[in-house]
Order: sequence, then C-alpha cells, then structure tokens
Amino acid sequence: MRGQAHLVERVELFDGAIASAQWVNFALCNVSRIVETIFMKWILRLIPVLALLIQSVPALASTKPLALIWNGPGACKPGCVGAARAIARRAGFRTQLINPGFKDFEIFKEAKLWVHPGGKSTTGAAAMGPELMQQVREFVFNGGGYVGFCAGAFISTSEIGTSHKQGYGIIPGRTEVLIADVKKDHAMLPMTTAIGDMKMYYAGGPFLEVTDSELKAAQGEIIARYADGKIAGVRAHYGKGKVAVIGTHPEAGFIWKLAHGFIDLKGTRFFVDYMVKYATAP
Repeated sequence: MRGQAHLVERVELFDGAIASAQWVNFALCNVSRIVETIFMKWILRLIPVLALLIQSVPALASTKPLALIWNGPGACKPGCVGAARAIARRAGFRTQLINPGFKDFEIFKEAKLWVHPGGKSTTGAAAMGPELMQQVREFVFNGGGYVGFCAGAFISTSEIGTSHKQGYGIIPGRTEVLIADVKKDHAMLPMTTAIGDMKMYYAGGPFLEVTDSELKAAQGEIIARYADGKIAGVRAHYGKGKVAVIGTHPEAGFIWKLAHGFIDLKGTRFFVDYMVKYATAP
C-alpha cells in the first residue's frame, strides 16, 4: 500500500510539472504574441515616416549648392579630382564633374563654385577649349566662386605660366613654376599663410608675381608665401565673383601624401575650407 501511495504521489507530481510547463509555455506564447503585436504596430507607424525620409533624400541633396569640377585631360586622376570632389562635399556642396565636350552651359546658372584641380594646366586648357573656358570666366565674373590648386593657379592668370597659352585671366599678375627640377618637385614645403604657418604638399606648382597695385585694383590680398618669400597664393575679386588660388596642394589627403613618402598627421584641408568660404561668401 505504501508503495502504491508513493507511485500515486510521483504521478501527481509529474502531472503537476507537466501542467506547470504547459502554463509557462502558454504564458510565453502570449507574451510573444503581445510583443510581436506591439512591434508590428510600431513598424506600421514607422513605414510612412521612413518612406517620407527616403523620398526627401533627393530633395535634400538638390537643396545643396552645386560645385563644378574639371575632370578632363590635365586634371590628375584619381588624386587631384577625387580630393577636389571631397573638399567640395566637405564644404556642403553637391558636385558635378565636367568632361571634354561638355555643352550644357545652363548648369552654370545653377552652380556656385568651380574647382580647378591640379594636373597639367596647358593640357587642361586645350581639352576645355575656348568656349568652355569663356563660360568659366563669365561664371566667375557674374558672381560665381573659383578655387584652384597648383594647375588651377597656373591657369587662373591671363597667360598660363610662361607657356604663351591663354588662361582664364581672373587673377592679376603672372605665374611661373617654383621648382623646375622634376626630381625635386614633390615636397612638403613650409608656408606662411593668412591663418598660420604650416607645411603643404607641393607638386610642381607655381609662384605668383603680382604687384600691390594689381592686387588692390582687384580687391585682393596674399594668402600664402613660400619660405623664400615668393607668393604662393592669393585671393581676389573678378567682376562680381571671387577667386582663391594657391600653387600647392592643401587639398591633398593623408594617403595621397603617404604614397609620395610624406607623413602629415595634421593635414591642411582646413586651409581649403578657408579658400572655399572666401570664394563662395556673399
């Protein structure tokens, strides 16, 4: 009898454990359903919001000012063009690359900035042709901004360096290569600038010869000098627009400089911000 009592007690305990497990499973299922229902309600509420955000992305992009960047022969790629695009985007611009044969000149009415990257200035001028170069010239004269690095500084004056080739003529004076020896024309050069002393990456760019009276007539000023005192960069008005150019590559990033054997942890892109801000300010 005692054995049967123990057996009945064990069966009852087993049945109780099964019942408890079933209850726990039932409770968990219900909790899961409640959580799932709440989650789905939030998802359904978020879908219209997400859809609105997705739809607004192109609209938000189109509200950003437009920067045009020369991307044809004479613009070194990917380094110079990529860096020019990066600094324009960093300044809050959407960008459009301009290639040889470009004829949609209506885009200049929408643009706010032209960035001329480094490379070969005479090659770039030949690839652009007189018509596109005139469009850039008129764009600046009518109120657009211009920022040029290295080749973009060479091409900014009436004559491109000493080549007897026509430049934009939007900066007074003349340009000439600073370091003619191609074995020494890649270097980190000490500079004195309007916002402090620093080293900048140099790759065969110019110095500028411009008089105080020429700068004054263009409401311009010197923004950078090389260690020997030669003018490295200037900024000035051209018509209703403003121009900022420099013979070095302040837009060059860490990897670009590292590829040429230079380690620059500080960087100089903040100087580019200074140039862009001037060129595009009202």
